[in-house]
Amino acid sequence: MKVWGAHGEFCARHQWEVIVATLALLACAASVERHGPGNRSEHCAGWARACPGLEAEYQAADAVIMTFVRCAALLYAYYQVLNLHKIASKYLLIIAGVFSTFASFIFTSALASLFWSELASIKDAPFLFLLVADVARGARMAKAGWSAGEDQGKGVGRALSLLGPTATLDTLLAILLVGVGALSGVPRLEHMCTFACLALLVDYIVFITFYPACLSLVADFATNRKEIAHDSPFSEEDLKPNPVVQRVKMIMAAGLLCVHLTSRWPWSANHGIIEGPIDASIPVPHDNILLHSYVKWFSVSADYIVIATLLCALIIKFIFFEEQRNWVYDMDDMTVKEVINDTDLSRKPKFSVGDDSNSEVSTQTDEAGNVEDMEWPTLSPSSSASKLNAKKRPMVECLELYRSGACTSLSDEEVIMLVEQSHIPMHRLEAVLEDPLRGVRLRRRVIASRFNNETAIKQLPYLNYDYSKVLNACCENVIGYIGVPVGYAGPLVVDGKPYMIPMATTEGALVASTNRGAKAIGSRGVTSVVEDVGMTRAPAVKLPNVVRAHECRQWIDNKENYALLKEAFDSTSRFARLQEIHVGVDGATLYLRFRATTGDAMGMNMVSKGAENALKLLKTFFRDMEVISLSGNYCSDKKAAAINWIKGRGKRVVCETVISSENLRTIFKTDAKTLSRCNKIKNLSGSALAGSIGGNNAHAANMVTAIFIATGQDPAQNVTSSNCSTNMEAYGENGEDLYVTCTMPSLEVGTVGGGTVLTGQGACLEILGVKGAGTRPAENSARLASLICATVLAGELSLMAALVNSDLVKSHMRHNRSTLNVQTANVEPYTVALKVPPS
Repeated sequence: MKVWGAHGEFCARHQWEVIVATLALLACAASVERHGPGNRSEHCAGWARACPGLEAEYQAADAVIMTFVRCAALLYAYYQVLNLHKIASKYLLIIAGVFSTFASFIFTSALASLFWSELASIKDAPFLFLLVADVARGARMAKAGWSAGEDQGKGVGRALSLLGPTATLDTLLAILLVGVGALSGVPRLEHMCTFACLALLVDYIVFITFYPACLSLVADFATNRKEIAHDSPFSEEDLKPNPVVQRVKMIMAAGLLCVHLTSRWPWSANHGIIEGPIDASIPVPHDNILLHSYVKWFSVSADYIVIATLLCALIIKFIFFEEQRNWVYDMDDMTVKEVINDTDLSRKPKFSVGDDSNSEVSTQTDEAGNVEDMEWPTLSPSSSASKLNAKKRPMVECLELYRSGACTSLSDEEVIMLVEQSHIPMHRLEAVLEDPLRGVRLRRRVIASRFNNETAIKQLPYLNYDYSKVLNACCENVIGYIGVPVGYAGPLVVDGKPYMIPMATTEGALVASTNRGAKAIGSRGVTSVVEDVGMTRAPAVKLPNVVRAHECRQWIDNKENYALLKEAFDSTSRFARLQEIHVGVDGATLYLRFRATTGDAMGMNMVSKGAENALKLLKTFFRDMEVISLSGNYCSDKKAAAINWIKGRGKRVVCETVISSENLRTIFKTDAKTLSRCNKIKNLSGSALAGSIGGNNAHAANMVTAIFIATGQDPAQNVTSSNCSTNMEAYGENGEDLYVTCTMPSLEVGTVGGGTVLTGQGACLEILGVKGAGTRPAENSARLASLICATVLAGELSLMAALVNSDLVKSHMRHNRSTLNVQTANVEPYTVALKVPPS
């Protein structure tokens, strides 16, 4: 591999030397004097006698067959030229490839003339060479070499190191296979097959020397003109040969070699000379022989007229009808489209699919049709232009590709066809296509088509998002994302350290109000205490009768038995550690409330797994026990429940601070006595009268939910996590300061797992300095809990002050309403006249 790489890199780095040397050798090969064994005049005389037979017209069937072969060769060559056209500019790489092929043919003809001076006997050699020449491997090398970046030498060397061994084996196998025809005994077939073997050998030599140099030179020109457009990123796996195929080729090559070795190869001193009596009295000049042979090639006959017509048609079609394609991003239907000659590019923002830059293209069209800056990402690898615009294949073929694991080679239309026919499940698009962005985009198209809501779907953003972190973790059937504004409150000093608190919300005045509370707290800060209560899960199990239920409860309460259950529970995780099993009884049904610490994870799944394993052990002792549900709502999760208010869940946090009388007066425009009185009447008496559970606060859920969304917590758990008791009382010698505490017994948070893996949410955790797991178990999650509770305290202070000063409506009108709405709200109040029915 290293030898091939060094050789390819040498040819690429010394491009001009290799090209000039090849041109010199080509000139020499074309002008060298042909000398064969024996007397040249005798050879010519023999050729003259043989000419009448060779000059005879072909039979009709032979002419038709050869005409068909020639046309097929031209069409195959045209197809390979089009493949080169897709990789680079319209002419640069094609000229290099065609010239390499031409050089190979001239070299082959030069070598063949050493064996046959009657070139007319192999007049179909050009067409045969077009069929055996492998231009596709040149295209693969170009794609691999140009994917390397600026250093084309290393890129071409790496490409040749991957293609060289395979090309060598393929050439050897093809020579042995075609060489079998040289053993047939049919003179014309022997000549053709021998020429084909020479062509394969020469084409291989040109491919590993001349073509890498041309490729590097073309890359230099094309890079300066920005004409190279990669169809998809290069992967070494695309060029590595299939080991099974290689072994088959080796076996075939060995077998064919044996055939050749055991067969009689008729070599003689007169090989290459036409046998028969020679009349030395009729000398024929060698130059006239060659001239006559070349004239014979271009003799006018019906088959040559057909070939010439086809060749001219292909040339005209390529020059005038195969225009350079430009791939652009269509903002109207969010797909990549093909635009010919930059048509309509003035009206549509575009980017090149093959752009080497990783930077995002910024374009947006406003209502007036003007282009403005906006972030748009480059297409993902499997969303390349060729796949998006490929012609739709039949259902059977597409289904076979899908089942064989080659779904990434299907075009968008083909994938949608398989989805519509229920062959590809909608929820598995990302996994099947191995491209999350493309999966989301195609799902949007299918949904828009099924429910006729294309306009609404387009308004939902989906670009500029890392969906790879969403899969199997945060959401399914993804069709986009919702952007929620994130503001910050602070600095808020907690336990002596200032923090900027990120809050994601759509409620105006919330961040401003919390920020005002943080300002009032000031440098004195908030002091917090955190207890890791643990996450809970309470399966519901049923026993045959109340006696068995009582026996089971007593068995669990036994310390030795509890130790067995704890061992089974703890074995399921490195971090889950069982703290308690609290048993609730309802007849013959038991509710086993497992409570366990879970490190820095919120831990719902962790505790569920441990509880399930403990139940398996319990069932070995109580075989008549039936597990009704892994969760029996005695936990209790995402529902208001007194058990969480009393016994706690997740983290129990208590925060306190003292607000000076000066800050109360200058920032809140109130005093300690007024706030403490309002807190007693509103948060304590009012909540009690309403029968609230855990609602002894002003609006703790506001701050909890805003931080939950910003940091990737489960927003639905704000039901339990917002349990909060806010207390305010006059403080100090004169009672002019305000002492404030917030107690939150069931704050359910984590800094690993769930939505914390997402990019934006992870950034907010990073801002707080609590991303990921801490050095000690539950260190970061406990710090996050204390920051949430401290933020709740700041928000409680500000809202209570706004309520006693009647500032609530005014602040919301200023921060949560548009100017138009505020102006409309300031109109004269209207009166309602009551109509009294006549007596």
